Amino acid sequence: MDTIRTSVSSLGMEDLGSNDPGNHVEAEDRKRAMMMFAKIPTMIAADYRCRKGKEPIPPKKDLTFAQNFFHMCFGEVPQPEVVKAFDASLTLYAEHGFNASTFTSRVVASSLSDIYSTVVAGIGSLKGPLHGGANEAVMHMMIEIGDPAKARDWMITALKEKRKVMGFGHRVYKNGDSRVPTMKKYGLKLAAVKGDQKWFQMYEILEKLMVEEKKIYPNLDFPAGPAYYLMGFDIDMFTPIFVMARITGWTAHVIEQLKDNRIIRPLSQYLGPPERKVVPLAQRS
Repeated sequence: MDTIRTSVSSLGMEDLGSNDPGNHVEAEDRKRAMMMFAKIPTMIAADYRCRKGKEPIPPKKDLTFAQNFFHMCFGEVPQPEVVKAFDASLTLYAEHGFNASTFTSRVVASSLSDIYSTVVAGIGSLKGPLHGGANEAVMHMMIEIGDPAKARDWMITALKEKRKVMGFGHRVYKNGDSRVPTMKKYGLKLAAVKGDQKWFQMYEILEKLMVEEKKIYPNLDFPAGPAYYLMGFDIDMFTPIFVMARITGWTAHVIEQLKDNRIIRPLSQYLGPPERKVVPLAQRS
């Protein structure tokens, strides 16, 4: 995430036309948005390979967006079912209203800063484990459980101890995340293709118990975590993949904000001590 944040900032530094404060031309910002959409997967894949001591692989023009990412990461394109599942996940993550990172991007845009700054701000917000990092936390949790046979006892203990179980609940969806059935469907197909049913067997047990006990439903991060793991991605790649998708939502919101802009400046409610009178210096002991 640090690499993507810094790389996008570098793109802004090199784009001299973006540095005229307040001078936003929609057609030019759309070009910049498409350029970031195209380049961010290459940034992520290059960083992935460099961290493993391997040479970066350039993108190929004859591959789709999803195929190219696998090619740049692993040097090959997997089965069509894997590519389709990945492509579906990107669509589901692409845009989701006024979530924390999108709101952050719109606040920055409302000051008439450049579009690169809005995306850098969005990346910074998404980096937090309560937002973009949730899918990574889900997979760490599943690895900790280790075996579907242990999943029920693990969840019972977690609920008794009032632990935060990542991948469940949503500030908007109180009766279930509408994106989950689609991602779960592709996750189950992945499990069949890969011949590894363990993670989604665990998924079913954890989901069932959480709904029965707390009436709390999974959010998109819950099926996305094990799905990305089955695709072969390292866990610390999950949130950068989120950036690949959400760049479309962020930039669309930024362009919309600028069409009828007013600076976003919420008020705060002060709940501290009441006003105190200043004692003149001569009267202080």
